[in-house]
Amino acid sequence: EQPKTLFAYVGANLKNPVSELVSSYEQETGVKVELTFNNSGALLNQVETTKQGDIYMPGGMPFVEQARQKGHIDEVVGPIAFHTPVIITPKDNPAQVFSVQDLSKEGVKLVIPDKDATAIGKTAYRIFDNIGKTSEIEKNIIANLETPPKVLAAITMGQGNAGIVEYSNTFNDGDKIEVVEIEAEVNEVEQIPIASLAYSTNKELAMEFIQYVHKNGPKVFDKYGFKTE
Repeated sequence: EQPKTLFAYVGANLKNPVSELVSSYEQETGVKVELTFNNSGALLNQVETTKQGDIYMPGGMPFVEQARQKGHIDEVVGPIAFHTPVIITPKDNPAQVFSVQDLSKEGVKLVIPDKDATAIGKTAYRIFDNIGKTSEIEKNIIANLETPPKVLAAITMGQGNAGIVEYSNTFNDGDKIEVVEIEAEVNEVEQIPIASLAYSTNKELAMEFIQYVHKNGPKVFDKYGFKTE
């Protein structure tokens, strides 16, 4: 008998914790979980095109809401953890960026995750709106990249002097960058949900996996630097 298989679409920024959760789930249950990682927008496009799969786990609720409105979603569980935007700069902070407001200063070369494709990109624009400086900050954006890890790589390679990423992206690179936390009153912390797809042919199994992630996810996400409360 072939082992049962689930298919999950997972946000690229969630790769490490979800891979670990899947590995332990497979060992415990014998159920195989096939994973495809990409930015949340690209995954939603895949779901819309193929109308197949069991699980959708993007980086934030706006993509789940979008998918729900289009009839792709059955049930949503979470939050499993939180996406917490932070500003990063090279180690010497050449543009002297110490707050979100500073991202509008002359001489800032800002790199951010793409606002249409990523949860953090969408969130970044809400933060800019919160301080009323969207147009000034937009003028300083020199690149919109597909994922937060690509933003981190760009900053560490000197391709920009400020970036916006998720808190967990800074976990292993503290020696190469400075992290500037965004003031709580303007920051937009996003819930990371997990949802079952309407197209699942294994709905019961999909919900079992979702409950497993809900129960065990926070501890694993915490290990990889995500905030879980």
